[in-house]
Amino acid sequence: MKYFFTLLLCLLFLAPASAQKIPQDAISSYFAEYVDDERFTAVYVSGKIFQLFKDADLDIDDLDDEELEAVLKVVKDIQGIRVLHTDENAKQLYAEAKRRIPTDSYELLFKVRTKDGDNVEAFIQDENAVISELFLLVGADDDFAMLSFIGNIDLTKLSELQKALE
Repeated sequence: MKYFFTLLLCLLFLAPASAQKIPQDAISSYFAEYVDDERFTAVYVSGKIFQLFKDADLDIDDLDDEELEAVLKVVKDIQGIRVLHTDENAKQLYAEAKRRIPTDSYELLFKVRTKDGDNVEAFIQDENAVISELFLLVGADDDFAMLSFIGNIDLTKLSELQKALE
């Protein structure tokens, strides 16, 4: 009986963690399937580049020190950015992505569907004002795009960035 309760507790603690990984794994799988496909423009930016920006002594003419510091605070915890884009079979790829990526495990930020059947959807996974992933899916007659920002984006830091840039 002791082992049963221990196993039950472990499953209860691990279930939320594994549920959060499923969409990310689906997105990773979808991206990996098409990243080397010549029909696609594929972009991957590692989180390491943001760490390098943070560690570098940057002097960007268009930004003052306060603005630069606010930008670096926002991007310092980004773990990666992935983008897929193509203008071939766009609607078919959009439908395939909708089938394969369980968007119901995200919170829908917005959805736009035009009378021409173009679709744009934005989703997030967040907890306590910290976004762990922002996911955008676009399907139009001649454009398919998938964007995924992974990391911890603190909404309070975004507000500080907005104030600094004003």
